[in-house]
Amino acid sequence: MIVALLLFAVGGLAMASTSALIGRALNVNAVRERAARVAATQIEILAAGCRDAASGRRNSLQIDSEWSVARPDAHRIDITESVSYSTTGGRRTDSYHAVVNCP
Repeated sequence: MIVALLLFAVGGLAMASTSALIGRALNVNAVRERAARVAATQIEILAAGCRDAASGRRNSLQIDSEWSVARPDAHRIDITESVSYSTTGGRRTDSYHAVVNCP
């Protein structure tokens, strides 16, 4: 009986530590997903106002967003978007790139 209780306690502790790791990973994934949505939204906004698009930056909650707009020719814009956010392993930056035809 004592051995069974010991094994049950060890198993419970292992499950508790694993659930804490999974919880942290889910939190990081949620922030990463939000950062990707911020980047996609900003690229859509710049594409919608193609002729007036300009470089800039914004801070939204835990996410820093910075974008640059280049004009390779009169009918296109080249957008580079970088989003930075904190993770358990430190600060992470993801970059996105889009070339948009202006109507």
